[in-house]
Amino acid sequence: MWVHAKKFVFLGAGTLGTTEIMLRSKQLGLPMSDQVGTNMSGNGDILAFGYNMDEYVNSIGREHPLPGRPIGPTINGVIDCRGMSHVLDGFVIEEGAIPESLAPGLQPMLQLLPGHQPPPNATIVQQIRRAAARFGSSVFGPYYPRGSVERTQVYLIMSHDSNQAVLTLKNNKPSLEFLGVGRSEHLKELNALMAKMTNAMGGTFVNNPFYAAFNEQEVTAPTGLRLG
Repeated sequence: MWVHAKKFVFLGAGTLGTTEIMLRSKQLGLPMSDQVGTNMSGNGDILAFGYNMDEYVNSIGREHPLPGRPIGPTINGVIDCRGMSHVLDGFVIEEGAIPESLAPGLQPMLQLLPGHQPPPNATIVQQIRRAAARFGSSVFGPYYPRGSVERTQVYLIMSHDSNQAVLTLKNNKPSLEFLGVGRSEHLKELNALMAKMTNAMGGTFVNNPFYAAFNEQEVTAPTGLRLG
């Protein structure tokens, strides 16, 4: 696609698409800064789970939710922790929801992922309750009211990374490459905080599946990317 203009072309405030247009224009001779495509960020986003907690969470989407137990929209509430001495240490914790299509595979995934952090010093009664909840979800499905899946919280963390992503054109296609793991120590601190929160509610903290599969702690949607 080509755009012909006599004086000006206004681009929307996108990230991937806008930057690709600018890189292609630069490739064709339009004078442009060498910083185009650099210093891109994933917002330090983290995905994690509080599995099999003491309280009902109702975070699994369904076509016909019960009147007294609506699922509600994702990110309906937030814990604001941005009041830090250093702005880059600030973060927010938001709640997520699982689409109905992914519900059947949620429990097997959470149980098979490595790096579980169960609550320490659990009593025999608590261990039996959690085992019964896991068994209930396995036998009766993810919507079993007393099951482990209905007691699972989805954590969405928005924080800061090191703006280390670069978008370039390779083989005439846009290529987004992260040059490092970002502020890995800060991410470890956030995971430790979420584990403490989850354990206090009787649940097992489970890190995101991308970390287990690809050793990547951060995850983001394309709309979550931003220019540095």
